[in-house]
Parts: sequence; C-alpha cells; structure tokens
Amino acid sequence: MNSLLYDTHTIFWREIKRYKKSRSGVLIRLIQPAIWIIVIGNTFSGTQPLIEAAGFDGEYIEFMAPGVIILTAIFTSIFGGVNTLWDRRYGFMNKALSSPISRCAIALGKMSAISLIAALQASLIVGIALAIGVNFPNPIMIIPIMGIVILFSLGFSGISVIVAATAKSQETFWGVINFLGMPLFMLSPALFPLELLPDWLAVIAKLNPVTYTILLVRELMTGASESGIPIVLSVVVLVSFVLVMVALASYVFTREVNKPF
Repeated sequence: MNSLLYDTHTIFWREIKRYKKSRSGVLIRLIQPAIWIIVIGNTFSGTQPLIEAAGFDGEYIEFMAPGVIILTAIFTSIFGGVNTLWDRRYGFMNKALSSPISRCAIALGKMSAISLIAALQASLIVGIALAIGVNFPNPIMIIPIMGIVILFSLGFSGISVIVAATAKSQETFWGVINFLGMPLFMLSPALFPLELLPDWLAVIAKLNPVTYTILLVRELMTGASESGIPIVLSVVVLVSFVLVMVALASYVFTREVNKPF
C-alpha cells in the first residue's frame, strides 16, 4: 500500500509540474466557461419567468453558474487524458513501464492530478461568478463545492484515461471525447430546469451523473432544491459514479497500456 501511494504521488506531482508549464493551455480552457457565464448568462436572462415557474427563486445567472462550474470540470478533466497519449508517443510511458512502478499507480496519479487541476480552474470560474454579481448566501459552501468538483472530476478523468488507453490515435481520442463531453453537459439541468425538458429527455437526464452533480452544487450555492431529487441521492449517485470510473479506469489502463501504440 505504501508503495502504491508513493508511486501515485510521483506520477501526480509530475502531472502537476507539466500543468504549471502550460499557461497558455490554462487560459484557453478558461475562455469557453467564462464566455458561458458572462455572455450566455446575460443572453438568457429573459428566461427568468421560466425558471421561476419551475421553482427557482433567483436570477438566471445564479441558476446557470453551478452548471458552468461543472462545465469547467467536465472539459478540464475529460481533456486531461490526452497527456497519456503524448506519454505513449514520446517514450515516457515506456520508461515508466520498464520501472517497478505499479501500472495502477500511473492511472491513479494521472486521474488525481487531473481532478485537482479541474478544481483549480473551476475555482477561477467561481471568482468570475462572484465578480459579476452571483451571490453565495453562505460563502463557506465554496469549500464543499470544491470538494464535489474534485470528486466529480476524478470520475470524468477516469473516462478520459480509459479513452486515452484504448485509442490508437489522437484523432480517435478527440472524436470520442467531443462526442461525450458536450452531450453529457447539455443533457442536464445546467441551463434549464429538468421540468422544462420534454419527458423523454428528462428521463435520459436523470441517468446522467452530471445532472446530480449540478443539482448538488446548485443546492449548496443557492439553497434551492429542484426536481424532487434529495441531496442524499445526488451524493450517492456521484460517489457511485466516481468509484466505478476509478476502478474501471485502473483496470483498463493496466490491461491496455502494454499494447503497441
């Protein structure tokens, strides 16, 4: 166990150092969420009566802010696996595999780093939200919200690592990731309440772990409970999603990483 933790920390720290050197990448990944929360938030401000009819008692921008925070986490974490492709292409992975390091530790270290990076970038979106007037009734709730973002990002980084471990090219990786990322975000109550979706879309949305994470963050931010989904259920779904994805990513990575790239 000590060896696994040490190996995981080693990979984790390497990924963090790589992130610190990629300042342009940080800015690029922040542009889209910043546009969403500033531009889209004001564009759809006229839908206030719709969300009020669904039971939300605040400004539209306050409604969508949790969704944009999770959007940041989704794209930061789901894109993070591309580093695994680069490691395989440029030889680092071969060096790591020739050492006594655990294969599982490589996957866990990468996922842990990606989830922390996602939380750091999401915290910047929280700062933007506060700057443009989104109110936090209880500012101390930012702490558990960041914990939820880290946990959620760990699950999504698992998806990214799985795709990176099985993809044979960057084109395949980006194709699968783009296919998954935005649809999972759109099929959630990020922009509009579930009550406003057609019944068949609402059913699909309730199978989406993104839905429960957004509802959980929104309740912590605003105190508003939506769609009759209790906070305990949201926590159970989120934790179950993360545990399944971490276990699956560790297994798939260990099985696939030794195969020719």
